[in-house]
Parts: sequence; C-alpha cells; structure tokens
Amino acid sequence: MLTLLRHFRTSFILFLIGTGCLLAFNLSTPHVAANGSLNEPFAFIPLAWLFLGLSAVTFVANMVRTMLGIKRQHLDC
Repeated sequence: MLTLLRHFRTSFILFLIGTGCLLAFNLSTPHVAANGSLNEPFAFIPLAWLFLGLSAVTFVANMVRTMLGIKRQHLDC
C-alpha cells in the first residue's frame, strides 16, 4: 500500500489542493459591497479545475509508467 501511495503522491496532493479550493469556495460567503457589486471568491473555481485536471493527468501518466514497469519486470524473468 505504501508503494502505491509513493507512486501516486503527486496526483494525490494535487487532488487534495483542488478539493480544498472547492471547499474554500463553498465555505466562503459572498456579500454585496456598498457600491452594489457582488464580492465572491470566484477564482477558486478555475483553480480547482486546474488542480483536478493536473491530478488526473499525473495519475494517468504514473499509471502508464507503473504498468510499463510491471510488464518489463515480467518480460525480464
């Protein structure tokens, strides 16, 4: 289990950051300023998509690299 976590550590950290951005957006309360404009932390939404996308890309890349390593180990035997 630890070796699996070691291979996918980067994608797991990026996933946690993306989930944290979504959580921060949902927990923040938007408010209307004195001039009538709406103030809300909208930047958390694109950041969450960015980190979740990077997490998916690194997960797939690490999965392919791990699978190729497993196939090479079986071919060497």
